[in-house]
Amino acid sequence: MELARGQKVKLSDALASLRFEVSIDVDSGQTIDISCFGLDGERCLSDDRYFIFYNQKTSPCSSIVQRDKSSFSLNLSNLPSSIKSIVFVVTLDGDGDMSAIGPSSVKVFENGALRLIFPFSGGDFSSEKAIMAVELYFKDTWRFAAIGQGFSGGLSAVLAHFGGSEIPVPPPPSKVSLSKVTLEKRGESKKIDLTKQDSASPIHINLQWDESAREKKGLWSRIAGGKSSAVDLDLGCMYRLKNGSCGVIQPLGSNFGAKSSPPYIFLDKDDRTGAAEDGENMYVFRPNDIDLMVIFAMIYEGTAEFSSVNGRVTLKDGRDFEILVPLNNSDGGKRFCAVARVESDGGSIKITKDELYFPGHRECDNHYGFGFSWKVGKK
Repeated sequence: MELARGQKVKLSDALASLRFEVSIDVDSGQTIDISCFGLDGERCLSDDRYFIFYNQKTSPCSSIVQRDKSSFSLNLSNLPSSIKSIVFVVTLDGDGDMSAIGPSSVKVFENGALRLIFPFSGGDFSSEKAIMAVELYFKDTWRFAAIGQGFSGGLSAVLAHFGGSEIPVPPPPSKVSLSKVTLEKRGESKKIDLTKQDSASPIHINLQWDESAREKKGLWSRIAGGKSSAVDLDLGCMYRLKNGSCGVIQPLGSNFGAKSSPPYIFLDKDDRTGAAEDGENMYVFRPNDIDLMVIFAMIYEGTAEFSSVNGRVTLKDGRDFEILVPLNNSDGGKRFCAVARVESDGGSIKITKDELYFPGHRECDNHYGFGFSWKVGKK
Protein backbone atom coordinates (compact mmCIF):
# COMPACT_ATOMS: atom_id res chain seq x y z
CA MET A 1 0.00 0.00 0.00
CA GLU A 2 1.49 3.34 -1.07
CA LEU A 3 0.56 6.45 0.88
CA ALA A 4 0.69 10.09 -0.18
CA ARG A 5 1.78 12.96 2.01
CA GLY A 6 -0.92 13.62 4.63
CA GLN A 7 -2.62 10.26 4.18
CA LYS A 8 -3.53 8.10 7.19
CA VAL A 9 -4.43 4.43 7.52
CA LYS A 10 -5.27 1.96 10.27
CA LEU A 11 -2.35 -0.42 10.82
CA SER A 12 -4.84 -3.29 10.95
CA ASP A 13 -5.73 -2.55 7.32
CA ALA A 14 -2.15 -3.26 6.26
CA LEU A 15 -0.66 -5.51 8.95
CA ALA A 16 -1.68 -8.72 10.66
CA SER A 17 -0.01 -7.83 13.96
CA LEU A 18 1.62 -5.00 15.91
CA ARG A 19 5.11 -6.43 15.41
CA PHE A 20 6.88 -4.99 12.37
CA GLU A 21 9.92 -3.12 11.03
CA VAL A 22 10.26 0.47 9.82
CA SER A 23 13.00 1.37 7.34
CA ILE A 24 13.74 4.96 6.32
CA ASP A 25 15.91 5.29 3.24
CA VAL A 26 17.15 8.80 2.39
CA ASP A 27 19.08 9.52 -0.80
CA SER A 28 21.61 12.12 0.29
CA GLY A 29 25.32 12.77 -0.01
CA GLN A 30 25.24 14.29 3.45
CA THR A 31 25.27 12.60 6.85
CA ILE A 32 21.73 11.74 7.89
CA ASP A 33 20.55 10.77 11.37
CA ILE A 34 17.27 8.97 11.94
CA SER A 35 15.58 8.86 15.32
CA CYS A 36 12.16 8.39 16.84
CA PHE A 37 10.23 9.88 19.73
CA GLY A 38 7.81 7.96 21.94
CA LEU A 39 5.31 10.61 23.04
CA ASP A 40 2.53 10.75 25.63
CA GLY A 41 -1.07 11.80 25.08
CA GLU A 42 -0.05 15.46 25.03
CA ARG A 43 2.51 14.76 22.30
CA CYS A 44 5.32 15.41 24.77
CA LEU A 45 8.50 13.47 25.43
CA SER A 46 7.65 12.97 29.10
CA ASP A 47 10.13 10.08 29.42
CA ASP A 48 13.46 10.69 27.66
CA ARG A 49 14.15 6.93 27.61
CA TYR A 50 11.69 6.82 24.70
CA PHE A 51 13.87 9.10 22.60
CA ILE A 52 15.54 6.46 20.42
CA PHE A 53 18.64 7.63 18.52
CA TYR A 54 22.29 6.80 17.89
CA ASN A 55 23.29 7.06 21.56
CA GLN A 56 20.18 5.32 22.96
CA LYS A 57 19.01 2.57 20.67
CA THR A 58 16.51 0.67 22.79
CA SER A 59 13.44 1.71 24.77
CA PRO A 60 13.18 0.40 28.37
CA CYS A 61 10.49 -2.10 27.35
CA SER A 62 12.43 -3.10 24.21
CA SER A 63 9.34 -2.32 22.12
CA ILE A 64 11.34 0.13 20.00
CA VAL A 65 14.83 -0.90 18.89
CA GLN A 66 17.04 0.89 16.37
CA ARG A 67 18.65 -2.00 14.52
CA ASP A 68 20.99 0.06 12.35
CA LYS A 69 21.30 3.58 10.99
CA SER A 70 18.01 3.47 9.09
CA SER A 71 15.84 0.65 10.45
CA PHE A 72 13.81 0.01 13.59
CA SER A 73 11.93 -2.98 14.94
CA LEU A 74 8.71 -2.33 16.83
CA ASN A 75 6.31 -4.32 18.97
CA LEU A 76 3.52 -1.92 19.86
CA SER A 77 1.69 -4.48 22.00
CA ASN A 78 4.44 -4.21 24.63
CA LEU A 79 4.47 -0.42 24.84
CA PRO A 80 3.35 1.10 28.15
CA SER A 81 -0.07 2.75 28.01
CA SER A 82 1.55 6.16 28.54
CA ILE A 83 3.05 6.09 25.01
CA LYS A 84 0.38 7.23 22.57
CA SER A 85 2.41 8.05 19.47
CA ILE A 86 5.79 7.40 17.85
CA VAL A 87 7.23 10.01 15.50
CA PHE A 88 10.12 9.18 13.16
CA VAL A 89 12.44 12.08 12.40
CA VAL A 90 15.17 12.55 9.78
CA THR A 91 17.84 15.17 10.52
CA LEU A 92 20.91 16.50 8.71
CA ASP A 93 24.20 16.32 10.54
CA GLY A 94 26.08 19.29 9.09
CA ASP A 95 25.50 21.92 6.41
CA GLY A 96 22.90 21.75 3.68
CA ASP A 97 19.14 21.35 3.74
CA MET A 98 16.45 18.84 2.90
CA SER A 99 15.78 20.26 -0.56
CA ALA A 100 18.92 18.48 -1.75
CA ILE A 101 17.82 14.93 -0.97
CA GLY A 102 16.88 12.57 -3.77
CA PRO A 103 14.09 9.99 -3.99
CA SER A 104 13.54 8.66 -0.46
CA SER A 105 10.96 6.58 1.38
CA VAL A 106 9.61 5.17 4.60
CA LYS A 107 8.79 1.47 4.34
CA VAL A 108 6.97 -0.82 6.76
CA PHE A 109 7.76 -4.54 6.63
CA GLU A 110 6.00 -7.42 8.34
CA ASN A 111 7.86 -10.74 8.41
CA GLY A 112 10.05 -9.46 5.60
CA ALA A 113 7.15 -8.47 3.32
CA LEU A 114 6.65 -4.83 2.32
CA ARG A 115 3.26 -3.65 3.60
CA LEU A 116 3.38 0.18 3.50
CA ILE A 117 5.48 2.73 1.66
CA PHE A 118 5.54 6.53 1.85
CA PRO A 119 7.78 8.10 -0.83
CA PHE A 120 9.17 11.64 -0.51
CA SER A 121 11.97 13.73 -2.02
CA GLY A 122 13.75 17.07 -1.79
CA GLY A 123 11.10 18.70 -3.96
CA ASP A 124 8.76 18.51 -0.94
CA PHE A 125 11.06 20.76 1.14
CA SER A 126 13.21 23.87 0.98
CA SER A 127 15.70 25.02 3.64
CA GLU A 128 14.62 22.66 6.42
CA LYS A 129 17.20 20.75 8.46
CA ALA A 130 14.83 18.04 9.68
CA ILE A 131 11.77 16.12 8.54
CA MET A 132 9.03 14.65 10.68
CA ALA A 133 8.60 11.73 8.32
CA VAL A 134 5.82 9.49 9.68
CA GLU A 135 3.85 8.99 12.86
CA LEU A 136 2.31 5.94 14.48
CA TYR A 137 -0.46 7.02 16.83
CA PHE A 138 -3.18 5.41 18.91
CA LYS A 139 -6.78 6.55 18.37
CA ASP A 140 -9.04 3.64 19.28
CA THR A 141 -6.54 1.59 17.32
CA TRP A 142 -2.97 2.09 16.08
CA ARG A 143 -2.76 4.15 12.90
CA PHE A 144 -0.04 5.23 10.46
CA ALA A 145 0.23 8.82 9.22
CA ALA A 146 2.44 9.95 6.33
CA ILE A 147 3.46 13.39 7.63
CA GLY A 148 6.41 14.57 5.52
CA GLN A 149 6.63 17.84 7.46
CA GLY A 150 9.81 19.91 7.26
CA PHE A 151 11.36 21.43 10.38
CA SER A 152 13.70 24.40 10.22
CA GLY A 153 15.91 23.41 13.14
CA GLY A 154 17.96 20.25 13.60
CA LEU A 155 17.61 17.42 16.10
CA SER A 156 17.89 19.73 19.11
CA ALA A 157 15.06 21.89 17.80
CA VAL A 158 12.85 18.84 17.26
CA LEU A 159 13.64 17.66 20.77
CA ALA A 160 12.62 21.05 22.16
CA HIS A 161 9.43 20.94 20.07
CA PHE A 162 8.42 17.74 21.85
CA GLY A 163 9.14 19.22 25.28
CA GLY A 164 12.48 17.51 25.73
CA SER A 165 14.59 20.61 26.32
CA GLU A 166 15.17 19.55 29.89
CA ILE A 167 15.26 16.24 31.69
CA PRO A 168 13.14 16.21 34.84
CA VAL A 169 15.45 15.94 37.83
CA PRO A 170 14.05 14.83 41.20
CA PRO A 171 13.96 17.67 43.73
CA PRO A 172 16.65 17.67 46.39
CA PRO A 173 15.71 15.82 49.58
CA SER A 174 13.90 17.97 52.09
CA LYS A 175 15.74 16.41 55.00
CA VAL A 176 19.42 16.67 55.79
CA SER A 177 21.13 13.31 56.01
CA LEU A 178 21.34 12.20 59.63
CA SER A 179 24.67 10.46 59.11
CA LYS A 180 26.93 9.11 56.44
CA VAL A 181 29.39 6.24 56.63
CA THR A 182 32.07 5.44 54.05
CA LEU A 183 33.25 1.87 53.66
CA GLU A 184 36.81 2.42 52.49
CA LYS A 185 38.30 -1.04 52.90
CA ARG A 186 37.18 -4.45 51.71
CA GLY A 187 35.41 -6.35 54.48
CA GLU A 188 34.13 -3.25 56.26
CA SER A 189 30.41 -3.46 57.02
CA LYS A 190 27.48 -1.53 58.43
CA LYS A 191 24.00 -2.58 59.50
CA ILE A 192 20.64 -0.97 58.76
CA ASP A 193 18.05 -1.67 61.46
CA LEU A 194 14.88 -2.58 59.57
CA THR A 195 12.71 -2.33 62.68
CA LYS A 196 13.24 1.44 62.66
CA GLN A 197 12.50 1.93 58.97
CA ASP A 198 9.44 3.48 57.40
CA SER A 199 7.90 0.48 55.59
CA ALA A 200 6.87 2.75 52.70
CA SER A 201 10.47 3.88 52.09
CA PRO A 202 12.63 1.44 50.10
CA ILE A 203 16.37 0.99 50.42
CA HIS A 204 17.81 3.22 47.68
CA ILE A 205 20.99 2.11 45.88
CA ASN A 206 22.65 4.64 43.57
CA LEU A 207 25.53 4.26 41.09
CA GLN A 208 27.40 7.38 39.96
CA TRP A 209 30.47 7.87 37.81
CA ASP A 210 32.27 10.76 36.15
CA GLU A 211 31.91 11.07 32.39
CA SER A 212 35.40 11.63 30.94
CA ALA A 213 35.99 15.02 29.30
CA ARG A 214 32.30 15.93 29.35
CA GLU A 215 30.07 17.65 31.85
CA LYS A 216 26.88 15.96 32.94
CA LYS A 217 24.18 17.87 31.08
CA GLY A 218 21.48 15.29 30.57
CA LEU A 219 19.98 14.46 27.22
CA TRP A 220 21.48 17.51 25.50
CA SER A 221 25.01 16.27 26.19
CA ARG A 222 24.21 12.96 24.53
CA ILE A 223 23.21 14.85 21.39
CA ALA A 224 26.07 17.35 21.51
CA GLY A 225 28.51 14.56 22.30
CA GLY A 226 28.05 13.04 18.87
CA LYS A 227 28.67 9.40 18.20
CA SER A 228 31.83 8.84 20.19
CA SER A 229 31.67 5.99 22.68
CA ALA A 230 30.59 7.41 26.03
CA VAL A 231 31.40 5.73 29.32
CA ASP A 232 28.57 3.34 30.16
CA LEU A 233 28.49 1.66 33.57
CA ASP A 234 25.61 -0.59 34.58
CA LEU A 235 24.19 -1.07 38.06
CA GLY A 236 22.63 -4.40 38.93
CA CYS A 237 22.32 -7.15 41.49
CA MET A 238 22.16 -10.90 41.92
CA TYR A 239 19.69 -11.84 44.64
CA ARG A 240 18.33 -14.75 46.63
CA LEU A 241 15.16 -14.21 48.63
CA LYS A 242 14.30 -16.00 51.86
CA ASN A 243 11.73 -18.07 49.96
CA GLY A 244 14.58 -19.47 47.83
CA SER A 245 13.82 -17.63 44.58
CA CYS A 246 16.82 -16.15 42.79
CA GLY A 247 17.36 -13.73 39.94
CA VAL A 248 19.35 -10.92 38.36
CA ILE A 249 18.36 -7.27 37.97
CA GLN A 250 20.34 -5.32 35.34
CA PRO A 251 19.97 -3.18 32.19
CA LEU A 252 21.49 -5.92 30.02
CA GLY A 253 18.52 -7.89 28.78
CA SER A 254 16.15 -5.20 30.11
CA ASN A 255 15.72 -7.01 33.45
CA PHE A 256 14.55 -3.97 35.42
CA GLY A 257 12.60 -5.87 38.08
CA ALA A 258 9.33 -4.73 39.64
CA LYS A 259 8.09 -2.36 42.35
CA SER A 260 4.85 -4.02 43.39
CA SER A 261 5.44 -7.69 42.63
CA PRO A 262 8.28 -10.16 43.31
CA PRO A 263 11.17 -9.63 43.68
CA TYR A 264 10.18 -6.07 44.79
CA ILE A 265 13.51 -4.82 43.48
CA PHE A 266 13.40 -2.17 40.76
CA LEU A 267 16.07 -0.54 38.57
CA ASP A 268 14.89 2.84 37.29
CA LYS A 269 16.87 3.18 34.03
CA ASP A 270 19.95 2.48 31.99
CA ASP A 271 22.07 5.66 31.98
CA ARG A 272 24.03 4.96 28.80
CA THR A 273 26.41 7.95 29.07
CA GLY A 274 26.75 9.06 32.68
CA ALA A 275 24.72 12.09 31.67
CA ALA A 276 21.80 11.57 34.05
CA GLU A 277 22.32 13.79 37.09
CA ASP A 278 20.99 11.11 39.43
CA GLY A 279 22.93 8.21 37.88
CA GLU A 280 21.36 4.74 37.95
CA ASN A 281 19.09 3.86 40.87
CA MET A 282 17.89 0.57 42.29
CA TYR A 283 15.21 0.31 44.97
CA VAL A 284 14.63 -2.59 47.37
CA PHE A 285 10.98 -2.33 48.47
CA ARG A 286 10.98 -5.36 50.78
CA PRO A 287 14.46 -5.62 52.32
CA ASN A 288 13.09 -8.05 54.91
CA ASP A 289 12.67 -10.59 52.08
CA ILE A 290 16.39 -10.52 51.17
CA ASP A 291 18.55 -13.49 52.12
CA LEU A 292 21.57 -12.50 50.00
CA MET A 293 21.99 -9.71 47.49
CA VAL A 294 25.20 -8.90 45.61
CA ILE A 295 25.25 -5.35 44.23
CA PHE A 296 27.42 -5.12 41.13
CA ALA A 297 28.67 -2.54 38.65
CA MET A 298 29.74 -3.48 35.15
CA ILE A 299 31.65 -1.54 32.51
CA TYR A 300 29.62 -1.94 29.31
CA GLU A 301 31.74 0.36 27.14
CA GLY A 302 33.84 3.51 27.04
CA THR A 303 36.62 2.74 29.53
CA ALA A 304 38.93 -0.12 30.46
CA GLU A 305 38.80 0.18 34.25
CA PHE A 306 36.75 1.66 37.06
CA SER A 307 39.51 3.86 38.48
CA SER A 308 39.35 6.19 35.45
CA VAL A 309 35.73 7.23 36.12
CA ASN A 310 35.59 7.47 39.92
CA GLY A 311 32.78 4.94 40.32
CA ARG A 312 30.89 4.91 43.62
CA VAL A 313 27.77 3.31 45.04
CA THR A 314 25.60 4.85 47.76
CA LEU A 315 22.96 3.05 49.83
CA LYS A 316 20.36 5.14 51.65
CA ASP A 317 17.65 3.99 54.02
CA GLY A 318 14.29 5.63 54.73
CA ARG A 319 15.80 7.82 57.45
CA ASP A 320 18.45 9.32 55.14
CA PHE A 321 21.24 7.26 56.64
CA GLU A 322 23.83 6.85 53.87
CA ILE A 323 26.52 4.26 53.24
CA LEU A 324 29.05 5.23 50.58
CA VAL A 325 31.06 2.49 48.86
CA PRO A 326 33.80 3.98 46.64
CA LEU A 327 35.38 1.77 43.97
CA ASN A 328 38.94 2.64 44.87
CA ASN A 329 40.77 -0.68 44.49
CA SER A 330 40.37 -1.24 40.76
CA ASP A 331 41.80 -4.43 39.28
CA GLY A 332 42.90 -3.28 35.82
CA GLY A 333 41.38 -5.16 32.92
CA LYS A 334 38.45 -6.66 34.83
CA ARG A 335 35.18 -4.98 33.92
CA PHE A 336 32.81 -6.49 36.47
CA CYS A 337 32.83 -5.46 40.14
CA ALA A 338 30.90 -7.10 42.98
CA VAL A 339 30.60 -3.89 44.98
CA ALA A 340 28.86 -4.97 48.17
CA ARG A 341 27.02 -7.83 49.82
CA VAL A 342 23.62 -7.31 51.47
CA GLU A 343 22.71 -10.07 53.94
CA SER A 344 19.86 -10.70 56.34
CA ASP A 345 20.96 -10.35 59.97
CA GLY A 346 17.98 -10.79 62.28
CA GLY A 347 15.97 -7.59 62.21
CA SER A 348 18.70 -5.85 60.24
CA ILE A 349 20.47 -6.10 56.94
CA LYS A 350 24.25 -5.99 56.85
CA ILE A 351 26.06 -4.25 54.01
CA THR A 352 29.64 -5.40 53.49
CA LYS A 353 32.07 -3.86 51.03
CA ASP A 354 33.50 -6.66 48.88
CA GLU A 355 34.77 -4.75 45.82
CA LEU A 356 35.83 -7.95 44.11
CA TYR A 357 36.65 -7.74 40.41
CA PHE A 358 35.81 -10.47 37.90
CA PRO A 359 36.00 -10.90 34.11
CA GLY A 360 32.20 -11.10 33.99
CA HIS A 361 28.88 -12.29 35.43
CA ARG A 362 29.67 -16.00 35.35
CA GLU A 363 32.81 -15.71 37.47
CA CYS A 364 31.02 -13.53 40.02
CA ASP A 365 28.16 -16.03 40.20
CA ASN A 366 30.62 -18.88 40.73
CA HIS A 367 32.18 -16.99 43.65
CA TYR A 368 28.90 -16.37 45.45
CA GLY A 369 27.24 -19.65 44.45
CA PHE A 370 23.92 -18.52 42.98
CA GLY A 371 24.11 -21.13 40.20
CA PHE A 372 22.63 -19.19 37.27
CA SER A 373 22.94 -20.23 33.62
CA TRP A 374 24.55 -17.51 31.49
CA LYS A 375 24.55 -16.64 27.82
CA VAL A 376 26.05 -13.76 25.83
CA GLY A 377 23.84 -10.68 25.72
CA LYS A 378 24.00 -7.13 24.42
CA LYS A 379 21.98 -3.91 24.53
